Amino acid sequence: MIDAVELYGLEALDDPLREAFERARTLLDGPEWERGLEELERLALAGSMLSTICVAGCMTKGWYDNKDLAGAEAWYRVAANAGYAAGHFGLGVIYHQMGRFSEASVEFQEAASRNYRPAYDALAYLYSRGKGVALDRQKALALWRMGASQGHHKAKVALANALIHGYGGVRGRFEGLACLFRLIAEAARKPDAKEAESRIRPLPTVH
Repeated sequence: MIDAVELYGLEALDDPLREAFERARTLLDGPEWERGLEELERLALAGSMLSTICVAGCMTKGWYDNKDLAGAEAWYRVAANAGYAAGHFGLGVIYHQMGRFSEASVEFQEAASRNYRPAYDALAYLYSRGKGVALDRQKALALWRMGASQGHHKAKVALANALIHGYGGVRGRFEGLACLFRLIAEAARKPDAKEAESRIRPLPTVH
């Protein structure tokens, strides 16, 4: 069974329907994913913010007939208004896909201020490209460092890539290579991870 706290942080403990959410969310991994999705919808309507976030993720990733970004935005907004960092992050993802980069940066910043790890990587990307914010590669580097220090894999990869490509100067290139070697070592210790991932339907998490 999945662990909601591991996915969404300590805010998951605030959801009184957390255990029911975890059971329904686990169904998405297997052949009963449609039943799991129906149960998540029921829980979302009953006030489960974790289920609300997950349903929005399903809309974003096309688990229904088509992607529904407007519908996902509405669901994420409910969770964000309830104080869930993952709701703010989800809104950022939606706005980024819509090309509304300034609004995306605001939502990612809010999620990062609540220490939601995926937000550091997403916000850093915007700063590294100057999308919706002023171009600031040093700020991007600092944000990637924050995410990487908390174990977020995408932030680790982005940090290594940025350093290798000169964000930290000559010394940074050596640091980037060291980061890359550590990532390779981590991957070598998990040889079956990619194969296991390929056996399941992509899950509607927002990180």
